[in-house]
Amino acid sequence: MSTSVDEFAASLASLPPSAGDTILVGVDGFSGAGKTALSEALGRRDGLQVVSIEEFYLGWDGLAQGPKRAVDGLVEPLRSRRSPRWRSWDWEHDREGAEAERPLPGPVVVLEGCGAGARVLRTHQALTVWVDAAPQERERRLREREDWPLYAPHREAWQRREHALALQEGLPDAADALVRYHPDGGLDIRPSPRG
Repeated sequence: MSTSVDEFAASLASLPPSAGDTILVGVDGFSGAGKTALSEALGRRDGLQVVSIEEFYLGWDGLAQGPKRAVDGLVEPLRSRRSPRWRSWDWEHDREGAEAERPLPGPVVVLEGCGAGARVLRTHQALTVWVDAAPQERERRLREREDWPLYAPHREAWQRREHALALQEGLPDAADALVRYHPDGGLDIRPSPRG
């Protein structure tokens, strides 16, 4: 099914709350697939807030810990109808930053990034989406990113980690929907292979 970002955003707002009063949506996929571009486009719509799971990683070696830290800092407070609080990773200084309160007035919060569809998070999501693109396209997009010089030395190790995490978490098959996001803002959405 082909749709627009506006139509997709409207469909998210019609989902039932899944974390307290919040409709939590996970947007996962491999690096360069278009997760951030899609999430940023969604975040420009009223009532949708975007949180990057990169805020919960403990640096370049911290991908596997990101989902659990997102549950503790984001999901549990939302479930308790409190403002989330967490310590973001300071990528520039390679250390954890100060803890801060992060009010998210919702009603829809999109958690995006590698690991956002992990089991520990999926159980609290109204929808889990896997964004995909061909491997060559993902690599091209990565190399065109502004932060490529920072990312490049870590690319090979990160790729191994993200593939291992996806395998461990049953992704992309465990997602509710598979999405391709196009530069023109169009989306192709397919149901998960699990039905």
